[in-house]
Amino acid sequence: MWHVKRELKKGKAIMLYLIDPSNYACHRQDLDNMYRLRDRVFRQSLNWDVKSEDGMEKDEYDEKDAYYIVYKDKQGVIRGCHRLIEMTNRCMFDGPFKFVLPNFKEFKRPGYWEVSRFAVDYNFDENYTRKDAQKVFLALIAANIHFGLEVAKVEAFLCITYPAFGKRIAQSGLVLSSLKNCTINNESIVISAYSPLRFSYEKLLKNLGHNFDDPILYYTGPMYANDDTVFRFNENRHARMGSF
Repeated sequence: MWHVKRELKKGKAIMLYLIDPSNYACHRQDLDNMYRLRDRVFRQSLNWDVKSEDGMEKDEYDEKDAYYIVYKDKQGVIRGCHRLIEMTNRCMFDGPFKFVLPNFKEFKRPGYWEVSRFAVDYNFDENYTRKDAQKVFLALIAANIHFGLEVAKVEAFLCITYPAFGKRIAQSGLVLSSLKNCTINNESIVISAYSPLRFSYEKLLKNLGHNFDDPILYYTGPMYANDDTVFRFNENRHARMGSF
């Protein structure tokens, strides 16, 4: 299912890593730092009522069936992340948000994935600027689409966002379908779906100034604890064009 090629680490321009249930142990420190970033973003900055322990935001859906994409800068600092869970598994849509989609069971099948805990570091310093944060944002979305095209057989991703955040995602090149608008804790939110489309992926890479032939998503498997594999786009494969 995965199209991979072993390559050297030298010269990586965008450092995005895929963490899945088989390699949690290889990324213990990265996962903990990811939870710390989530705590800063969701609990401290957005004031969400989320679980936090030792400065790490983590819930009951973490490290079970979850996949993570994390962005690390040149200093090895995690600057962004998001979580992916196939909806055949327990996820937030059949947990705290089970009331938002009356037809939720239609999405509880292979190929439909929940996207959650999308976080970007906005604490700037001399080594990390607002321009860098914009690159992290776009790169995370590009890696998300790459995951849908090349790693898993994704028909559609579902996500819950604030309206302004949803618009920003759409402006980056994704084709979003709004499933429902509602209010949670007196805040307006939008439930949206999008399919992984190749033209969206190419637009994101162009906006990033990233060469289409260069790898964008790295994976450290249990048997390669000190090395990386690289997910490369298969030029002969056609993107699925289904949408809601």
